[in-house]
Amino acid sequence: MSIWFRSTVPLLLCLGISQPLQSAPFEPGKAKDIAIILPARGDRGVSMDQELFPSQWWNDLRAAYAQTSVGPALDVENQRSDWRLVAMRFAPCQPLLPYLSPRDHTLCQPEIRLIWQPVQQQWRQDRWLAYADDRAIHALYRVDGEAALGPQASKVWRGLAQRAGALSNAEELQYATLNAAVAAEVLSQLKGLRGEGPVARYDGVGERPECADPAQAGKFLLKLRRFLGQHAKPQLLTQLTTFSLPEGRNPPLIDEWVFLAFVPGQQGQRLQPQALSVRSRHDGRLLAEYGFAARASVRRDEAVLQDKLDAAGDGEREELQDAVIWTFAERASKGARLADPEQTHVAHTSCVSCHKLGDTSFNLHNLSYLEEGGIAVSPRVLKDVARELHWLNAGQPDLADQ
Repeated sequence: MSIWFRSTVPLLLCLGISQPLQSAPFEPGKAKDIAIILPARGDRGVSMDQELFPSQWWNDLRAAYAQTSVGPALDVENQRSDWRLVAMRFAPCQPLLPYLSPRDHTLCQPEIRLIWQPVQQQWRQDRWLAYADDRAIHALYRVDGEAALGPQASKVWRGLAQRAGALSNAEELQYATLNAAVAAEVLSQLKGLRGEGPVARYDGVGERPECADPAQAGKFLLKLRRFLGQHAKPQLLTQLTTFSLPEGRNPPLIDEWVFLAFVPGQQGQRLQPQALSVRSRHDGRLLAEYGFAARASVRRDEAVLQDKLDAAGDGEREELQDAVIWTFAERASKGARLADPEQTHVAHTSCVSCHKLGDTSFNLHNLSYLEEGGIAVSPRVLKDVARELHWLNAGQPDLADQ
């Protein structure tokens, strides 16, 4: 963005956008700026309170799980007070088109992603011990845009995004310029969360460095909470996904996880179930819709999805077969492609396929904790963060030349 963004300052000014970031040398974003991982251990963190996670969301989610094999496990094995924010990601360039396209780097939009997980903690002698249950909630939020663009230009930006597939070259440049300004503003805020110490501390994906220093942790969490108060408002929610192991706390023995998805209702005050689906990475068409809850394991995918595969026509069957990890052995042949955001959007595969790309057979966490273990970071997350950093720091110079 550095080259591209500075080259489009005149266009920003024509749109009525003042951009203070261009007056100072561009400082690249770092991995720990856009992938903030909080420790599972310790008494400081961000709790699942009413402001960030309304009670009605919690009720809607529990009601949906009650109709699956998970049943009341969330209440039996956890309390709501156990749930805490374990990670936050900023995805500055989430593709707008439902299929793979060379334009994915320009026709994209910024997104904030929160990951919640129940973590039970005990203080024993001189340290915290934590047990992270095998369930998580992933909430996705659109970025408002007004802080960077103002009300008029942000309305233009949103309108262009809504018809992304039909933009002219001039409109695409206009959209990309506005989008760069929005992403730059969020990145600036995220870099403002940094504490003391060398910038190199923010290289690589890992736990946020301030959390290792009690003196810095409190200040950092306060700043993070302010950032979330602006960007993780319920009315900005676009989708919420979740998975859980049924009651029992024994992943290898149970070998079943339930996946659910929701979209916001009533201006973000309710969660409405969303049908799970797999779409074509070539043209975005629907390959299979397989219900509102998927029961899947390390060794198999949802039975309804398998039935869809068996009943599919020749063209759809071949593409669906290629899009999903149907057996344990297929992880080796399909995993690298499904983990690559340049080859597979999340919508182009099944929930469990995306979650079993890591090295540990019975850990389906992409970016959270499992039991007494450390943070789990899947290959998909690592490749996503690398792509996002490249987009932020390298920019799109080809567009600026048009």
